[in-house]
Amino acid sequence: MTAPHLRLKRWRTGLMATAMVFAIGAIAALGVMDERSLVSTTRIESSRETRVLAEVLASEFRAGLASLGGDEPAGAAHAEGGAWRLGDTSFVVEPRQLLHEDAIANDADHRLLVWATATDDLRTIDGALVDLPSVVQAATVGESSAWLTPIEALRLGLPEELAVAGLSRVDDPRFGEWILAVVSSTERQRARESRRYARTIIMVSLASLVVLGFGLVLLRTQRQERAFERMLARESMRAHQEVQLAREGRAATMLTFAAGIAHELSTPLGVIAMRAEQLENNAEDDRARRGARAITEQVAKIRESARGFLAIARGAAPLRERFPAADVLRSAVARVGHRFERAGVSLRVHSLSELPWIYGDARLLEHALTNLLLNACDASRERGEVELGASLKGGQLEIAVSDRGAGIDANVRARIQPFFSTKAEGTGLGLAIASEVMRMHRGELRFEDRPGGGTNAVLRLPAEPMSDDALADEAQDAHPAGR
Repeated sequence: MTAPHLRLKRWRTGLMATAMVFAIGAIAALGVMDERSLVSTTRIESSRETRVLAEVLASEFRAGLASLGGDEPAGAAHAEGGAWRLGDTSFVVEPRQLLHEDAIANDADHRLLVWATATDDLRTIDGALVDLPSVVQAATVGESSAWLTPIEALRLGLPEELAVAGLSRVDDPRFGEWILAVVSSTERQRARESRRYARTIIMVSLASLVVLGFGLVLLRTQRQERAFERMLARESMRAHQEVQLAREGRAATMLTFAAGIAHELSTPLGVIAMRAEQLENNAEDDRARRGARAITEQVAKIRESARGFLAIARGAAPLRERFPAADVLRSAVARVGHRFERAGVSLRVHSLSELPWIYGDARLLEHALTNLLLNACDASRERGEVELGASLKGGQLEIAVSDRGAGIDANVRARIQPFFSTKAEGTGLGLAIASEVMRMHRGELRFEDRPGGGTNAVLRLPAEPMSDDALADEAQDAHPAGR
């Protein structure tokens, strides 16, 4: 698996974990916000209920005061039990008698309080004096509701929880100002809130567990996928190694076989060279002597090439000598001329003048170029044309062999190696040897699609600048003294 692929996998896993945490947090936050909204709404409704009930009782209490009759103000009063006696008159105000019994029935969660300017204190409907600063303060400033602390609620005999009071005023010209306060405990509301909180927590927990379970399933699936990919990568590497070992084994076998062939050919080549020398010595005309000399030269080249390739196969470094690049191209063209003639393919060679001198092994470069020319010839149709040209570009010598054949597929280019060939009778060594020769000369072999069809095979290698001494030697070679 590639490094970018691994980084993408890790990034996706981290994003999934972050999304999972965010989803759980969002669910919890929404649950809490919803619950707080419900609590706030419930408290507002509770306060409104107590105010409405206080207004209803105040209206009934106002009607009761009006039924007592009389026109003169009653003056100060004092409370005796559940009755308020007003001044020296015979008027007695009993709130319990003026209100409907069902409305003033105290239970475990409600209390009815009475405050009057005639006595200026806060009492229960039964006349018991109570100390509730929050209610007194709200009544003094004219508010319609008040919140009692748990201690104040406990003083009224209510549960030790927050309580809410709804206040309503009654103004009477004879009996003064009265305030009726209905106090309601929030214990039941708090119990309902606790149950809602519990339900919210349970729902959030269940939703979080679902999200977490889904995330764990995805993570497990990803781990399984990664394990499967690693297994496939190991199997692919193992298969590649086995193929490589098999290829190396075949290469070693071919090297041994080639060494054996070279050894076996040495004797017949020696006989051919000896016979050619005899023919040259006994020839009666120049043509026969030139033919015998050509045989001797080719035998020498065969021996030299065999020794060179065997040395390179054993790991030896190639020769490094200075020679004209044009000589390599001309020699390669001469070697493949008969093949082009037999195939009916023309070889057009562009101008080879002004090419630089290069350093390396001329035999190997010639062999690499010969292989490219032969491949181009084989790829061309009868009466086709192959072009050979060379140019100097930025200190690099480019030798291009161009044909109009079917071209080389990109997958085939990536598989240029020993023993791989697209030809029915090919050995798969030509292009692999050419590529290896270029690597040894710090160059490269690359293939390009030719516009209009065909392939451009390009050999690129450095053309090192020559020193002044080398230039002088070159001039001396071109114009020897005495000529």
